[in-house]
Amino acid sequence: MNFQSVVEDVKGRVETISGHGQKVAEISIDSLKAAGDVVVGGYKSLLTENTTAAKEIYSAAVTSFEKAKTDGLKAIAADPISYLPATDTLTAPFSQTVTVVSRTGEELYKVVKTGVETIQAQLTGKSPIVAKATKVAKSTTKKATATVKKVVKAAEKDDE
Repeated sequence: MNFQSVVEDVKGRVETISGHGQKVAEISIDSLKAAGDVVVGGYKSLLTENTTAAKEIYSAAVTSFEKAKTDGLKAIAADPISYLPATDTLTAPFSQTVTVVSRTGEELYKVVKTGVETIQAQLTGKSPIVAKATKVAKSTTKKATATVKKVVKAAEKDDE
């Protein structure tokens, strides 16, 4: 093996690795863009829902204050709870926030997972669908093997 052939071999490997690096960078940028869209969408949804909730809470507070002003201190002292906003007015925004944040997190997880699977498939030379199908097939085979073993053991016990 002469020096020229070693140089050519190294050049070929560097070009291959460089091509993989460019593809990984492109996939990463696309994944980051998709992740950004998911986060921005979740933020906008959260902002809209919380703004609406804040307006409802403010409106309920103003209504309660006006009612308290017209009824007087004796009425307020007799039944103070009736001047508070309904509990669902205060708790609904929290529940909506939890729902939106959870949904956004799930969507973000899916985007990142898809990006990672695509990068892995790119590096291994398999398409993401083939890689996933292979993984599912292996999992199904393991489950089937375990089921067959259980059936065989049960049959052996029945024979005894």
